[in-house]
Amino acid sequence: DLDQVIKLLNKNPILTQNSNVKKFEKAWSKWLGVKYSVFVNSGSSANLISMSIIKNLFPKGEVLVPTLTWVSDIASVIQNNLKFKFIDINPSNLCMDENEIIKNVNSDTVAVFITYAQGFNGLSDRLLKFLKKNKILLVEDVCESHGAKYKRKKLGSYGLISNFSFYYAHHMSTIEGGMVCTNNYKIYQYLRMFRS
Repeated sequence: DLDQVIKLLNKNPILTQNSNVKKFEKAWSKWLGVKYSVFVNSGSSANLISMSIIKNLFPKGEVLVPTLTWVSDIASVIQNNLKFKFIDINPSNLCMDENEIIKNVNSDTVAVFITYAQGFNGLSDRLLKFLKKNKILLVEDVCESHGAKYKRKKLGSYGLISNFSFYYAHHMSTIEGGMVCTNNYKIYQYLRMFRS
C-alpha cells in the first residue's frame, strides 16, 4: 500500500477526483449492476446528499426511517428539514417491517429510507410492488451489506438511490469514503453537483 501511495505522489497527481476515482466509480457501477456511481468522502456524506436530492424533489415530503440504523441516516433527514417517521424493525431481518411500512404510508410519504444491517435483506416482492404502485421512492443504505442480494440482484440496485460506506470497519475499505449509486441520469447529475 505504501509503495502505491509513493508511486502516486511521485506523479504530482490531482489528489481529489483523479482518474483512479473515475475508474473506481465505473468498476463499482459494473459490479453493483447500476449505471452511475459517485464516490464521496464517507457513507455519512452519501446519506446527506441522497436526502438533499429527496428534499430537492419533494420539499415538504415525509421519509420513513428505521428504528435500527445509524445516526447519519436520521441526521441526513433532519439536516434537510424533511419530516420523518420511525418504523419498527422485523427482528428476523433487522430491517424495517414491511407490514409497518405499508401501514404507515400516508399522503405525505415520499420515500422509504431502508437500512440493511449486517448483510440482511429487507426487500420482498410485496414491498417493491407496493412502493411502485404508490410512487414511493426507495433509498437504500447498504453501508454494511456490500454484496448482499435479493433474488439475483445486489442490494443497492433496487432503489432510486443507494448509499455505501468504505469506512475501515466495513466489508471493503478506502479507510474513509463512500459511494452513492443510481440508474437515473438526472439524479446522477444532482449527485455530482451535491458532492462538489
